[in-house]
Amino acid sequence: LRETGAVECWGDNAYGQTDAPAGRFSAVSAGTYHSCGLRETGEVECWGDNAYGQTDAPAGRFSAVSAGTYHSCGLRETGEIECWGYTFDGQAQPPAGVQRAISAGTYHACAVSVDGAINCWMIYNGIADIPAWLRQPALTAPATGSGGLLDRSVEMPRAGLAALGAATLSSLALALLRRNRRRS
Repeated sequence: LRETGAVECWGDNAYGQTDAPAGRFSAVSAGTYHSCGLRETGEVECWGDNAYGQTDAPAGRFSAVSAGTYHSCGLRETGEIECWGYTFDGQAQPPAGVQRAISAGTYHACAVSVDGAINCWMIYNGIADIPAWLRQPALTAPATGSGGLLDRSVEMPRAGLAALGAATLSSLALALLRRNRRRS
């Protein structure tokens, strides 16, 4: 994502996933065979492989987008999640309620709710089995523009959530905790 808002992609382009459309974006997310961008207007535009409808972004305004392997998910400005594309085993069935951040992976997706709880859906090899200590709503997470959910500018209280990621090309969900460091 250039400072001008233009998206520039490189690498394997077998499905057109690096052929970014012209215009200004505020965030971008690269999936396995497709990519999605959040336009400055709040609309999502995706490009690349569309065998399962993963680039057919719904109309309306979003605050974040994340491209997985065969599905994509967006965080609406209202805090609700909407997913589109391949719905094998329910990865396109997000939890109800208001969320603050979203990250799509290969066979799963994860979100952080407004109370800081982590929600993952689609159980495959334990992906949605979040450790009990991470399910506590005491964690806080910043809302960010795209998959990866990292915001280094926000100080987290105690062991707050610094990042959440649902990896593509693997069955992995990650949460990065920031430790409280004393400064002299």
